[in-house]
Amino acid sequence: MIKRSIVVLFSLLLFGMLFGCVGGGGENNGNGDAASEENNSSESNNSGDAEYEFQVANVLAESDVSSYGLDKFEELVEEKSDGNIQIEVLHGGQLGSGVETFEAVKNGNLDMAADSFANLASITPAFEMFHLPFLFESRDQLLNAFSSEAIKEQINGELENLNLKWFTTFEIGGPRVIGTSDTKVTSLDDLEGMTFRASRSPLEIASQEAWGAKGQTVDWPETPESVRLGMVDGLTVPYASFHSAKFHEGDLINYIANVPFQTYASVTVVNTEMWAELPDDVKTILEESQQEAREWHIDFVGDYVTENINEMKEAGVEIYSIPDENYEEIKEVTKDTVWDEFIGNEGMSQEKLDLIQEEIGPVGDGGWGYDISQ
Repeated sequence: MIKRSIVVLFSLLLFGMLFGCVGGGGENNGNGDAASEENNSSESNNSGDAEYEFQVANVLAESDVSSYGLDKFEELVEEKSDGNIQIEVLHGGQLGSGVETFEAVKNGNLDMAADSFANLASITPAFEMFHLPFLFESRDQLLNAFSSEAIKEQINGELENLNLKWFTTFEIGGPRVIGTSDTKVTSLDDLEGMTFRASRSPLEIASQEAWGAKGQTVDWPETPESVRLGMVDGLTVPYASFHSAKFHEGDLINYIANVPFQTYASVTVVNTEMWAELPDDVKTILEESQQEAREWHIDFVGDYVTENINEMKEAGVEIYSIPDENYEEIKEVTKDTVWDEFIGNEGMSQEKLDLIQEEIGPVGDGGWGYDISQ
């Protein structure tokens, strides 16, 4: 039988250096933990009877909302292939950061890698357009973008010289919203002079600066402590990230303004040469499984995030909408500043923006699949 070699030299080197290391590269690695011991033991029990075996490195923690989608993908592949194809998802950055694992896929040393595209600008600007503030104003628009064959073709063309192919995408739990410790934000004026924790995304920092605030880069595992010590006044991440990192505990974040200004997601890539060598029936099973896993995950995320929101509200966090005119002012200032600065940069051409805006369709009801009013 044909066996796919799984990360032989790469695994030996990285496990030697990184064994026991947490996945600090993921934007939403809320718990800062590697996958649980129970999960690790179950993952290691592959029978070895599969004809094809693939390993997926996931930077985000097993408990992250996006990781449920990868687990469903693993389940569906083995089910559809009657065990002839096996997927092993290694959560929590066990094989390294997003940059390291994407490089490993690029070099053919790893089958697939998943991370938030907010962390991948140093690898490729291909996904940066998705990160423009207020580009997507509803979940419908976001999902339309991720499902568009024209957009996939555009981005895969940009990834081609890296030997990467955009395989699938799972939501991370909605767009970024504004969480603060002591100041209840209801307008642009309230944001003036504040300091927010920022990821390494230049687009997130630029958005915060457009408000008259300061973006201070803090790696995710250190973020709760930076809030506790007052080094930052708050942070801008999705509801699921506030919840998974327990910002609703210990009086860290007391206010969350429902200003959904920027989206990101967990993107999975495969090596193009590896993909090209696979038989068509294997590709079909992998493609069908990722599509069904995405559809399952879309239904899952809304209820999951709503539960997170309700738990945070019960813990005393005030989660609220701001007046429409104040929301529109924040939107206008952010778009005018950030779009002018970044449109025209590598991977962010006006033509690409036009394509995305054409493909995503109307805003619709403006909802994001969760409910903050309960």
